[in-house]
Amino acid sequence: MDNEKSAVERLKDKIEAGYKAKYDYWMKQSPEWLVTMADEIVAVKQMREDLADYVSEADAEYLLRFKDPLEVVSDYWVGMLDPGGNTDDLLSHILWEIQDKREAEEVFALEPEFASADEPSQSTTPTQTQQMLM
Repeated sequence: MDNEKSAVERLKDKIEAGYKAKYDYWMKQSPEWLVTMADEIVAVKQMREDLADYVSEADAEYLLRFKDPLEVVSDYWVGMLDPGGNTDDLLSHILWEIQDKREAEEVFALEPEFASADEPSQSTTPTQTQQMLM
């Protein structure tokens, strides 16, 4: 009987350790610093939550070679979403989706001249908005 953990399980453990170290570091930082690092923090949090569910054993074996695999993948994730990069295609898609689905009109407050009289003005928190759009 093999009591050794799979590569994916070992990766999960390493990701958790990396996240805890980052979290402890973040808690010591100023609010201003946290705001400037928000993109990176969100990427780390998202990769912590999602990465282990998407990797194969081979992917996990490769990522385990790194001291902090969470940092490696998060940095690449941020790079893919880099606001300084070419966002034309992404913004074009976002604008098309907003107009095509019209869900935003149900989630976000409209200017009075665009809101129908029988509908109350929408006002949501960012968390409520994210949940509604998922």
